[in-house]
Amino acid sequence: MKKLQFALLLCLSATLSFAQDVHFKSGREKNNNKPQLFAKEPARISVKADFFNKVLSFKVDQRVTVAVASTVSFSGKVTAITHDAPGLETIIMQSTETPGLVLSLSKVNIPGEGIQYRGIMMSKGHSDMLMLEKDMVTGNYVWNKKSVAHMIPD
Repeated sequence: MKKLQFALLLCLSATLSFAQDVHFKSGREKNNNKPQLFAKEPARISVKADFFNKVLSFKVDQRVTVAVASTVSFSGKVTAITHDAPGLETIIMQSTETPGLVLSLSKVNIPGEGIQYRGIMMSKGHSDMLMLEKDMVTGNYVWNKKSVAHMIPD
């Protein structure tokens, strides 16, 4: 009986000591060690004038090269075009040059407000990304450089 108690006590103490060694990495810890894809780009980049019309004309499985901004281009393949809701069209492209890099553009037609665009260019292997946002002062669309760790909660 003493051997059984001793064995259980030994197992319990081993379990408790190993359970305290578990460490979960936060989103910042996971992403801060990744390289930046857009390190040389400014914080805000103007969208090329023909970008929206050009991307919205693409077809599934089409190989494309598009000037996203004056200093950024994207080469890849259109992998999906969806119409998930009335007035919503989303085009998703995967890069053929940078593994894991995805460019997504959505066109949203909101009744009474007109057409708006949403977009993102990001890679799971990099710590930064570009988000397409409308400048509230000028009304023009710009690509804003963001840190993945600041955008995705733990």
